[in-house]
Amino acid sequence: MNKNTLFDQPKINAPFVGILILFATICALNIPILITLWRHGFDDGTYSHAFLIPFISLYLYYELAQSGKLRFREKFAVLPTILLLLSCYLLFITTNAQISVGYWGALLAVFITSVTMLYRFNWYIVFPAAFLIFIFPFWGVLVPLLQNVSIAAVTYMMSFTGVPTYVEAEFVTIPAGVFEIADGCSGLRYMIVSLAIGSLFIFLNIRDTKRAALFLSLTILGALLTNWIRITALILIGEYSNMESSLMEDHNTFGWYLYVPFMILLFYWGNTLSGSLLPEPNKVENFDRSNPNKLALFFLIIMTLASSSTLRLSIPQDVNVNEVKIEKNTPEVFYYSSKINMNISAGNTEITYSIYSFNGEDLDGKPSYYNNNVIPKGWSVQKKFVENNWLIYQISKHNNKALVFVKYKISNDTSTQVRQFKVNRIKKALTGNNDTELHWAFARCKSNCTKAETEAMIKLSLDNFKEKKK
Repeated sequence: MNKNTLFDQPKINAPFVGILILFATICALNIPILITLWRHGFDDGTYSHAFLIPFISLYLYYELAQSGKLRFREKFAVLPTILLLLSCYLLFITTNAQISVGYWGALLAVFITSVTMLYRFNWYIVFPAAFLIFIFPFWGVLVPLLQNVSIAAVTYMMSFTGVPTYVEAEFVTIPAGVFEIADGCSGLRYMIVSLAIGSLFIFLNIRDTKRAALFLSLTILGALLTNWIRITALILIGEYSNMESSLMEDHNTFGWYLYVPFMILLFYWGNTLSGSLLPEPNKVENFDRSNPNKLALFFLIIMTLASSSTLRLSIPQDVNVNEVKIEKNTPEVFYYSSKINMNISAGNTEITYSIYSFNGEDLDGKPSYYNNNVIPKGWSVQKKFVENNWLIYQISKHNNKALVFVKYKISNDTSTQVRQFKVNRIKKALTGNNDTELHWAFARCKSNCTKAETEAMIKLSLDNFKEKKK
């Protein structure tokens, strides 16, 4: 018997098992980040395809291992190790500083660099790890750009319909009513799914760089065009049905009805790009590509259905929200670890002074969390300005006027702007310090918050804040 027979059994695929152990270890060491992904990605209609991405990535690694392209390194590699250490250090800094985009990107870098350090490098092994980028919910930075492009495109398309149309900002007014091209109409969800499916199709089928770039470009353009047609069609349906069509409520699913046929046709065309290529001589293909289009089509259908708002899973809300019941004239603050309330008498004015503390255990637990609202519900901001290291809002509600004082603190460093506060957090992250505070105060004006009254209230308030601090 050949002594290597036991190691050649296909039942045990050591490289693939290594990937499973590696990914499981990275996830176990970064549970707080996974919680933020669960909280902001998996239950969002834009990112609901995220459930499938890990399975696709692991499947690709399984196929690479089966074909022999996923192999352990025999010698220590210096450059991949340095890149992994840099990725881990970046992850440490951004996690301690609670910079969402930073630690999401750093975690993705750790996945990629850990694979390249343990396995023989080739571009095949990079793609499945890089494919995890479609889990992370930082694509929202593209929403304002895509929204503006959608507004311009729909305005142009409506000019050919003969329907009187008036567009102001994101609102489209027609005789039947008003449509809002909101964030959800930017086309981001279609573009993300297209990027995922398109890159997967290229990985499975296309080896020529120019053809791959052409295919991916058409995939993205087609996704955006589908969204523009969807919006225009809905506006026209609303006009001709006098806004009574059921599609006025279920407009997201309508978009997928347009998108799926486009992608199927695109796959058929993409097959001509891959079919015309001759395999490279003496080179082992990474997959059994007997019919890769069926695999890509299968992923398309599942990811499309998963991205539909009609199939969104209902994920329980976090219990550590703190502000389940918002009190009158208080801010809305989430994920804080403790809170101190004080009532200060400044002359004839009663001031509510609150200090929200965050210990950094929850990565969303920070004063600058995007869902925190320092303006009490129902009040509107008239103006804001900075004085004596406080950001001061002059607010109004009906005939009532008030002042809101805000500042952010980490250690002894205070700031009034979120950007500077982030910089301070990054500086303190080098030493592992991520204890932060949100200082907030509310003072109601006795009359109309005139300039003299405002100045007097500010002086009294700041003096009393100093006294309380002592």
